[in-house]
Amino acid sequence: GGGGGGGGGGAASLVRDLSESDLSSLGAEPHVLAFGDVDGLEALAEATYGQVVVGRAPAALAAKYGGKEAPAVAMLPFGAAEKAAKKAVPFAADAAGLDAAKKGALASLPDSLVDKLGQGSPDMFFSAALTQTAAKAACLLFSDKAEVPPIFRSLSMAFEGQMQFGFAPPAMMAQFNIDRAPALLVLWNENEGKDEQDAQAGMKLTGARFMPQVHGKFSYGNIAAFVASVVEQRLQMLGAHAGGAKPAGGEGEGGRGKAAGASKDVGPPPELSAANFEAECTQRGGLCAVALLDGGPDNGNKEAQLAVLAKLRRRGAGGPLSYSWLDATCHTDFVAAFGLGETDLPTMLVLSPGKARWARSVGAFDAETLGAFGNGVAAGRRATESIDAVPALQEVDCASVARGADAVAEDDALGDEIMAEILEEERREREAREAEAAPPGAGGGR
Repeated sequence: GGGGGGGGGGAASLVRDLSESDLSSLGAEPHVLAFGDVDGLEALAEATYGQVVVGRAPAALAAKYGGKEAPAVAMLPFGAAEKAAKKAVPFAADAAGLDAAKKGALASLPDSLVDKLGQGSPDMFFSAALTQTAAKAACLLFSDKAEVPPIFRSLSMAFEGQMQFGFAPPAMMAQFNIDRAPALLVLWNENEGKDEQDAQAGMKLTGARFMPQVHGKFSYGNIAAFVASVVEQRLQMLGAHAGGAKPAGGEGEGGRGKAAGASKDVGPPPELSAANFEAECTQRGGLCAVALLDGGPDNGNKEAQLAVLAKLRRRGAGGPLSYSWLDATCHTDFVAAFGLGETDLPTMLVLSPGKARWARSVGAFDAETLGAFGNGVAAGRRATESIDAVPALQEVDCASVARGADAVAEDDALGDEIMAEILEEERREREAREAEAAPPGAGGGR
């Protein structure tokens, strides 16, 4: 099982290795770039996970992004990707410089998707939240800070359209039975979905609160997982209007987008092969979200991993991501093209065949983590890497592929065979040399 190592930096680095071409096509999120050897990047990436992209860039480009030679640090504020080199702000390549770059990057996150609630009535806010969002819900952060915290700004962008985000002052806490700040609450109308008149007549707010002792510390990853799970529950309650925040138009013809049938229509996530790879991924349009799993008979977690993928596929039907899976211990060449191997499984790649770009999820293999990651890539908030071309899948009979210990044994057998051939070749050469060196005699020399 690969899910265990989850959010820590052990399994996979949160620091991106960015090439020159990657730098020319960054996402909108703020970036802190290190040129040359700079200490403290892993800690920075962990502290700003989900909010800022931390990357290592070629040392030779330091001057272009800040006018100093490597080692150097540069910060790109939110939305600066188009003119990255011009908008880069240079910082010293030390702990103080990194800290200042981090503060600048976080401060650049926009708060335009967060409603600042005053002491007046929040009715307008709730009216919009409970009728115009996919989950028909509102996410409130009660805080004694004057500014919207960066985590909440990032959250509002990650779940844009799924629910409405409000920033509430301490004066509103008593109204919602909140005893201390910070507190995060997701609220919805309990009467939603009942008889139309009842729903209109009595809006009865109910909800779920983020509890650090249950959900973990107040970090982006933990809060995003909590919000994603509430969104999923709400969509199921509302009849699983598949596709969440995406407009229903694409699947509206013939009523296919209607709640009841949506989850039945999608079927299980397809396993990719040479035969269906184009139809399921490269020719499909949009983005392919490919789960890389160990498809071998010894993977006892495979069914659970496919269930996670099936949940994502149902939830995302009609959206920009098409979900599928690949037997990664069989199609090793494909996986190796992305610099990945068996120790990285299970994981997910999001591929953009049209733009020849890709991104890989980091963290737990669960619906919340992967869903937030996929949505982030689709919305341009997750950095992607370039690839010359999405590799083709080879024709392989996965049933006969040796895996794990068998593959090693097969390698040994192959090695023995090659060694036997080498020894045989040497024996023939030795005999030929001996024949040449034989004293003249029988051959009738002069």
